[in-house]
Amino acid sequence: MRLHVVYRSYGPSNAKDRPPYYSKLLCLASLVRSAEKAEQHVELVFLNDGPIPQDRLGLMQSTGQVVGRAHLGLRRSYREALALPLERGWSDDDLVWFSEDDYLYQTRALHDLIAAADALPQAAYLALYASIGHRPPEGGAQPNYAPVPARWHDSAPVTVNGHPWRRGLSTTSTFGVRVGTLREDHRILALSVYTGLGGCDHAMCLLYQGLRPFPWRSLGRDLIAAGSGDMVQRAKRFALVPVKTAFNAWSYARAKRGRLLFAADPALVTHLESGHLALGTDWPAVAQDCATWAAERRIPLTLSNSEPDGSISSDHSP
Repeated sequence: MRLHVVYRSYGPSNAKDRPPYYSKLLCLASLVRSAEKAEQHVELVFLNDGPIPQDRLGLMQSTGQVVGRAHLGLRRSYREALALPLERGWSDDDLVWFSEDDYLYQTRALHDLIAAADALPQAAYLALYASIGHRPPEGGAQPNYAPVPARWHDSAPVTVNGHPWRRGLSTTSTFGVRVGTLREDHRILALSVYTGLGGCDHAMCLLYQGLRPFPWRSLGRDLIAAGSGDMVQRAKRFALVPVKTAFNAWSYARAKRGRLLFAADPALVTHLESGHLALGTDWPAVAQDCATWAAERRIPLTLSNSEPDGSISSDHSP
């Protein structure tokens, strides 16, 4: 089995609330470092939407293959990433890891991902950052838009390289899948983005597991909500109802051949949003270690809240 990484990147950053040490270069460097430590060759393919700053582009060019595109947008970028393994004829026995560009990786993350794929042959999908039942990776309660179906059930933990893995409920657009599964489930993965951007990842994960992604009662609330707002808002809300209904119907056809998603618990990567940092890891320390690794390789990574000695100020740590 070979691991391929498809890393989707966009030049600018958005206005989300980020930890003070956040940068897209930090996230990229952490992925490259994790791939370097994987103890087997990991193919890195960088799918870039538009121009990328030279510091990030230079690191991409030196460690993998850059595929440049323009004006893709979120949906098309995601769909092009899903199509790329099939277009390139990667082996069905291989594993592909799709990554967004605002995640911070522990050094062991990709090494453990490969090990988990070997240790859990029943898992068609793998996650390094996921909800485990009612437990989101950042703690707190599972959000209302991402309910836990009654038919979903937890599993006993499986230890891989000393770290627990267990059945996951759902993850984000940063996830792993066996190429053979991707080939068979491509329509589910590609069409999920049309169920509404707020919870499309959750809906996708439930559907491929053979679980109903949307409570029927919630579709009634969607119809009521479609009666408010301006004409464009009403049209968008109304259009989602038949799409979600179709996904629910699709889940019944999948019920007897649902896939299994297994996830590292606690997470081995984190979404670098202040409100979504995964529990169980000192992420400022991971960022600092990554900055030290980058400095040794003359990668121009500077953490924005570093002290003069290069350490992260504890006053700014989440």
